[in-house]
Amino acid sequence: MTIALSIVLALLFVATGAGKVLGAKKSIEARDHFRMNGTLWRTIGALEWAGAAGLVVGLFTWEWVAHAATVGLGLLMVGATITRLRYDSKPTGMVVDLVLLALLITLLFLDR
Repeated sequence: MTIALSIVLALLFVATGAGKVLGAKKSIEARDHFRMNGTLWRTIGALEWAGAAGLVVGLFTWEWVAHAATVGLGLLMVGATITRLRYDSKPTGMVVDLVLLALLITLLFLDR
């Protein structure tokens, strides 16, 4: 279960980070909606990539890397939820953020 959840979460964060780092049109529209500057947006994308890499690396090497990546991605999701509360009127985005946060918390407490 840990391996599958880690890989699924890593793929999700690689995809969302790619939109931010590579400047996909929908991602830029979201960035503008949330009133963030481009540097911060790309930094968040890079952190998502780093967290995804940490989830995968932690499966094969040091367990603490996966734990650190899980906590880091969880903090990003807390920030995303707060940002949506401030700027977004649609609950679907917040629900997705909270589901991802719940999955990260679940992963943190699974036996490795």
